[in-house]
Amino acid sequence: MLAIIVGTGWRAAHLENRPLHADEAVQAWQTWQLLEGEGYRYDPWDRHGPTLYFGSAWLHRLQGGDSTTYDDRAARRYALAAGIATLVLVGFGARAAGFIGGTGALAVALLAFETFTSLYHTYFVQEASLAFLIWAFIFLALRGDATKPILHFLFLGALAGLAQATKATTPLYLLIAIGSLRLTREKSTPPIAPKYWLVALAGALIPFSLFYSSWGSHPIGIWDGVRTYFLQAERLEGTPHVYPWWHYLRTLGIIPSGGPHWGQYLLILLGLTGAGLALSGQATRAHRVTALFTLGTFLALSAIPYKTPWLLLTPLIGLVILAGTALAKMAGINRLATIGALVLLAITGWQSLHKSRLALDRYPGDVRNPYFYVQAPRGLLKLPARIDQLQAATDKPLRVAVISGEHAWPLPWYLRNHSQVGYFGELPATPDHWDVVVWDSQLGDAPPALEAFPIAEIHGLRPNVLLFTFIQQEPWERVFPPLNNVE
Repeated sequence: MLAIIVGTGWRAAHLENRPLHADEAVQAWQTWQLLEGEGYRYDPWDRHGPTLYFGSAWLHRLQGGDSTTYDDRAARRYALAAGIATLVLVGFGARAAGFIGGTGALAVALLAFETFTSLYHTYFVQEASLAFLIWAFIFLALRGDATKPILHFLFLGALAGLAQATKATTPLYLLIAIGSLRLTREKSTPPIAPKYWLVALAGALIPFSLFYSSWGSHPIGIWDGVRTYFLQAERLEGTPHVYPWWHYLRTLGIIPSGGPHWGQYLLILLGLTGAGLALSGQATRAHRVTALFTLGTFLALSAIPYKTPWLLLTPLIGLVILAGTALAKMAGINRLATIGALVLLAITGWQSLHKSRLALDRYPGDVRNPYFYVQAPRGLLKLPARIDQLQAATDKPLRVAVISGEHAWPLPWYLRNHSQVGYFGELPATPDHWDVVVWDSQLGDAPPALEAFPIAEIHGLRPNVLLFTFIQQEPWERVFPPLNNVE
């Protein structure tokens, strides 16, 4: 329990220590629109599953909030809730799932400061809740329930349906999970009766239909939730997220990416040791399933060219459980080995804390940080703060033009309360019409028309991308009057 409290506190301290990533901002915007009463409609071309938006909106309303109070911290609080649920699941569910005694407590102690989970349990993308649902599915399947099989399979289906309503990558995880469970079944175990498969299917269809149809207001969304799989190949064409198979080794810090040594080497070594111990005849089924699922998922994700770092969250949790299993096995040998296991736990936890402080506190917007992905630096927040400052000095809406090929996300999120903001792919015909013009350096040098603006500031958007901010004289002098006019 102490590890869960400490891990929760560590994650909660990092909910707003950096700007929202572009993907986070897009999803926060969609949730904000939902809170505004504009509803949600699933788009297989442009959106992931609906649970993130509805879940975050419900959590915020449950805390008495509305669209006016929905901010970075409120958005990331949903990922934090999924992270807490994962810590509780591992800590209190490991024994019931069939792991040897002590595995859950040791795994949660390792998770408390683990860098990757600390980061993506404070990241407003689908992976935190998806990872929880997938591991809940595995733990429940391992536990079994011979006394109430109908309820057991109904809940298994519901978890699968919720996971599918979270992200379209779910079938990959479920296929590997079910395969791992099947490969480790006792030969004497009878096959699952068809009626239970139907019960599980019904359990999956209920949340799938409710979420994709936006609770009945958008029925075509159910078909779109199925159709998305036929669109995946087209969506991935020309994506900038294609990397070689070994890219995740760099993400984990095994292959250097520059700067500090990022890898949590002791944790990885313990996890690999735990995976190796799964081959022994004394390993429990839960141990073997975790090893097969973790390895299978990592290999599958490495083989798929499309890669983003948060996809590693689900197998990374498996690696930590395997590390906890290795320590539990060691502690079960004798008293001296127990002391050794506790020493290893302390050293591994300290190394994870050290790496987490580097990744989350010191280098969150650094291109050399493999845990983050084109993360905006903290200094970006000075740009919307400047626009807010200029707006506060006048009683009419400030006119802001953002010139960027990709609309410079996350700026639309941070400027959502300004009524006269335009987003353009090229300079408008009359740039003088705008009080503030933000120019994306990806478009090349700023045009001469912008050079005529008297005030210019530079803000970093993401690695190697700058935003040149040009400000007209009048709004600037309302905030900073010339010295000779100061009485």
